Amino acid sequence: MKRLSRRVPIDSHLTRLVDAALKRNVSEVRDFTHRFHERWKQWGITTIRGSGWALRPLFVPAARLEFLASSLHARLVELRARLRQLASKRGALSKVLPLSPGFEDAVDVAAGLDSHEWLSHLRPDGFLFEDRFVLSELNFGNGIAVSCGYTEVVADYWREHPLLEKLGIDVERFHHRPLPRYLNAMRRAMRPSAKPFVALLAHHREWDVILSYPKRVEDQFDYVQRELYRLGVDSRIVTEEQLVVGRDGNPRITGDARRPDLVMLVTIGSSFLDEPELLRKGGRLAHLRGSRIGDVAIVKPLAATLMDKGVLPLLHELEPHFKNRSADGYRFEIAPTHFPRGQAPGRYTRAKERWVMKRAFDGKDTHIGIARDAALWREVARVATGEDGYVAQEYVSMPKARIPVFIDEKHLEFVESRVELSSFIYDGVFGGAAARHAPDAEGLVMTDPPPDYGFSTVFAV
Repeated sequence: MKRLSRRVPIDSHLTRLVDAALKRNVSEVRDFTHRFHERWKQWGITTIRGSGWALRPLFVPAARLEFLASSLHARLVELRARLRQLASKRGALSKVLPLSPGFEDAVDVAAGLDSHEWLSHLRPDGFLFEDRFVLSELNFGNGIAVSCGYTEVVADYWREHPLLEKLGIDVERFHHRPLPRYLNAMRRAMRPSAKPFVALLAHHREWDVILSYPKRVEDQFDYVQRELYRLGVDSRIVTEEQLVVGRDGNPRITGDARRPDLVMLVTIGSSFLDEPELLRKGGRLAHLRGSRIGDVAIVKPLAATLMDKGVLPLLHELEPHFKNRSADGYRFEIAPTHFPRGQAPGRYTRAKERWVMKRAFDGKDTHIGIARDAALWREVARVATGEDGYVAQEYVSMPKARIPVFIDEKHLEFVESRVELSSFIYDGVFGGAAARHAPDAEGLVMTDPPPDYGFSTVFAV
């Protein structure tokens, strides 16, 4: 049996070329990197420094990234049709998926599935190996503004990088930038306006969570708004308490005379389902249950909360309809995922290193068995098998790559790291990728940044 790869696929020629140049030009790159961070600091944007800042992009074969995007898109088109079929019959969705009580009454799922922007943008997470890609989460689009913004910060670093230019590496050709495509998705969804204005919607509790994160997260919302403004689009971050419906049936913002031409969710939106009665017809937030408020689109609508970890078991059922290999044998896989409720806890406690438990349809709560002590894992297994709201996913050890960084912002080191790939897919087309990395270890969770967490981007070569 052929041994599975454990490494990220990279272009070895370009990687060796840049790494050799880094070793010869440590002082020049160190000074350039310091100036870069200081410049962005003056602009009010906090960057990741030291061992979290990669000095070279990952050079990944473009064919692998394009195959990943097209393979997932084809499956999501089929999944959309399956969900649309289920949504046509009251109660059918809840028999297949453990949705929160009242979901189907609170959310107009059919309107969401039928919206033009359903597949316009997403940022799936997974593990890119030399012989396969393994999908672990969908990240369907609401909440990707931060990662889009941060890729643009990294893009500025590569654009001015002294060694890439000297070595003749075509940054504009190889580095796909997600943010311009994300902004284009917004513009396409706006109603025509001489002075376009976007309401960037976040549930108030989710916005409080954003504000509790490191400052660099909030900074990215400011940056995205600046980029919109450069395109001639004004914007404002609002909560559901500020977004109301005017007499003409279109959205208004309390205390603001401007009329939104688009309502864009910028957090995941699952908190809206904590009080489903507010979304039902006649409820205070009923205007948010569908895909439009009057003439104005909601992108993406709350029906998109279906498309999280909890839909992976259903997506997996569709696999027999698809070829999972490219012409040269490269494979697209979905990490095996199922609902653990009703299973014996011992199934998961006997070999905890094989399992990951994840909260589904309601925010984030991830536990990796290999990284939990026995007592905590027993409790995780007890809860996950005793109630709805969790999925069990087979653990996949992240692929490895050597990442050049400055330790203490001074000393060049090539650190063996684990890498999670976050791809940006726009209307089924690859539109860039981020690489979240941390020093080699098992049981890492990149959404809960581990020590020496780093964020970089990928060149498609």
